[in-house]
Amino acid sequence: MMQSSLILAILAALVSHLNPTLGEPSGHRVSYEHRRHASLQGRDTINPPPSTHGTLSFIQTANVTRVLINNPPINLLTAELISDLHSFLLWAQPAPQKRTPKVVIFTSTLPNFFLSHFDLRNLNPSSLKPSSSQQQQQQQPPQTPFTQLLSIGRLLQSTTSTAFIAQINGRTYGGGQELAAQMDMRFAGPGASIAQYENSNGFVAQAGGQLSLAPIIGKARALEHLLASRTIDAATGTRLGLFNNWYPDPATLDREVEALAARIGLFSQRALNDTKFSLAFMSPTAPMLEAQVERFAVVAAGEECQALLGRTLAASEVGGNAFERGIPNSVVEALYGDSLGALEAGLRRRVLGAVGQRCDF
Repeated sequence: MMQSSLILAILAALVSHLNPTLGEPSGHRVSYEHRRHASLQGRDTINPPPSTHGTLSFIQTANVTRVLINNPPINLLTAELISDLHSFLLWAQPAPQKRTPKVVIFTSTLPNFFLSHFDLRNLNPSSLKPSSSQQQQQQQPPQTPFTQLLSIGRLLQSTTSTAFIAQINGRTYGGGQELAAQMDMRFAGPGASIAQYENSNGFVAQAGGQLSLAPIIGKARALEHLLASRTIDAATGTRLGLFNNWYPDPATLDREVEALAARIGLFSQRALNDTKFSLAFMSPTAPMLEAQVERFAVVAAGEECQALLGRTLAASEVGGNAFERGIPNSVVEALYGDSLGALEAGLRRRVLGAVGQRCDF
């Protein structure tokens, strides 16, 4: 027994010497010493502070934080919602003598929307300069909603001490889908639908979701999803691997996600951290994310993209919530309606012509 204890002590000292801190996949290294406190199985709670802009509320149990997103009418990623999400994730970062939740469940109070797209009114050339790596490492608040959105994605991917779960039973489009893709798990209800429609607006998904999607569903399917600007429902998303599972009614979705989170919360936070850290190689690196944002900034600031964005905003102003509920098809119709109609008519003519040829003999 003494020999075993000595071996364990030597191994612990060696690990401590070789790896005194456990890092994030983006290169941001976080001290782990405090996490021994979080592995205790006490019933004391971890209470996040109220959100500054009131777009988030929280339900807290011993080891699980449920985040309720409430930014009506569509949970648009406005500057206020982005700021509240960013502040919450900064609060969830580990620090000495601080307990952090083992599991965070993101869900919505709105019946038809989980998390919508980035507020396009905040997408202008002056807002597209990303924060430097040094700023990200120091966790200094970015200066624009766009750069703050980028930081949220990186925090979701790099925080290895907490498991992030998206519980989706509504529309999840654009930037909202990007953030969901960067969470650790996604579960869907009957009302869940997802879409990336950025390509129809002349630019690309830029908040980390595009780079995260291929490892989840594969390159070919990711390209189909990104390039076609089509909606994916709960059953299809589960088949593709984008959702871990889907459930036929909201009550079952809520019960199953809650049970999973509570089970994960029973176990050691150090083991949780090490498991997530060991799989971090599948996440995009900081240089990959920064290179993508640089490319995006050039495209989004161009005349073609700005013209398409202007037309989309104008159509949204006229169509209101009905336009938002119809995304991505409403965007495609507004920008390419005539061309789309001609394309569909041509396809019908070719199909009918092929049928007629087969009937001739």
